[in-house]
Amino acid sequence: MMRRWHLVVVCSALVLTILGASSLFAEMVVNIDNVPPEYEEDVAAWQTDLDIATSPFHRQRFKDTYVEAIAEGDILNIASQMISDFDNLDWGDEEDKQQRILSQLERFLDAMKTALASDDIDPPLDELSEQNLFIGIMGNLDHGLGSLMMEDDTDTRGNDVKSYFKGTPNRVLLYEFIEVDTKEMARLLLAPEHVRQWRILENALTDLVNEQSKLVMAANVRDLNLAAERWDNFLNKGYSQTPWEALFNGYVIGVPEKEFGPPTRQWILAHPTIGVELSVDPLDESRIKEALHIEALGHVWYRGKKLDRFWGVSAAISIREDLDPGIGVLIHFRRNWNLGITWHDVDEDPFLFFSVDLLQFVRQSASQYKERYKAVRTLLDERTP
Repeated sequence: MMRRWHLVVVCSALVLTILGASSLFAEMVVNIDNVPPEYEEDVAAWQTDLDIATSPFHRQRFKDTYVEAIAEGDILNIASQMISDFDNLDWGDEEDKQQRILSQLERFLDAMKTALASDDIDPPLDELSEQNLFIGIMGNLDHGLGSLMMEDDTDTRGNDVKSYFKGTPNRVLLYEFIEVDTKEMARLLLAPEHVRQWRILENALTDLVNEQSKLVMAANVRDLNLAAERWDNFLNKGYSQTPWEALFNGYVIGVPEKEFGPPTRQWILAHPTIGVELSVDPLDESRIKEALHIEALGHVWYRGKKLDRFWGVSAAISIREDLDPGIGVLIHFRRNWNLGITWHDVDEDPFLFFSVDLLQFVRQSASQYKERYKAVRTLLDERTP
């Protein structure tokens, strides 16, 4: 009787084991046309409302959680914290695959540290130039941002499948194709819930760097807009330049190398200015006369955030048909207007000089100034939606 009871128990256990194995096999083998959306590249197809509401890695939640740290550029600590939270998840029998992912994430953190260790970066990333450099380095490192992306791969039978970390010891093949009852089926090699957890983290880390890119892009667009306005004011509304002044300024001053430009000053050299001279002596018969001033040497400084104002000073030679040549000083106090004082005879009263910048209609500018302005406009067009 005892032997029969033992036999019943053994048979029951065997049946349960077979049923359990069959159930597990049924869970891990799906129709080739019905691979769960977690295994495909369409992000929106597999993110559930529960993921959005509860996952600490979901892009909407992590942006809210780390909004200040992202703005301050403290992205290394953010990434480290998210990876630590991922490490605390329980993957059960698939812990070995979780560890492969964590190993690759450590390489990703190393890439971030390498980028942040650049000589021109002083963490956190709170300067636009630092952010630009960081993103550029991360894009070039083989274990940088691109190493987290899902890739096209092949299984042992040569079928097209999806994987992560292809070509590394940490490769994680998501599924493979097998033949079941003469039908080709897909065997899942990672549970869908684990794929979902990892993909949410992968998207969050990608978004973490992309958010920094967006901040940089927005800042760049703002800077480019400002630079375009500054160039327009400098080239089209600034103090006019003759061809020789444009050549001289382009050679001597040039354009800023590390900024969008333009220069904030210019030299005046042998610049002709036509205006009128007014005698301060009311008894002078030549009280108001036309005069040509040659600004022998001077300098202009541009002011304001948009360089929409300038002032300058120059030494000038005054030429009139009724008097000997004189000397004087010109002040450029408002856009296109000049005020000066000249002496044609040191023993006589000076003359006041007024003029308008008539050469603004035939202004010249250095070729490199035009090229930089064109480059700024091109960049702005490319980065403006």
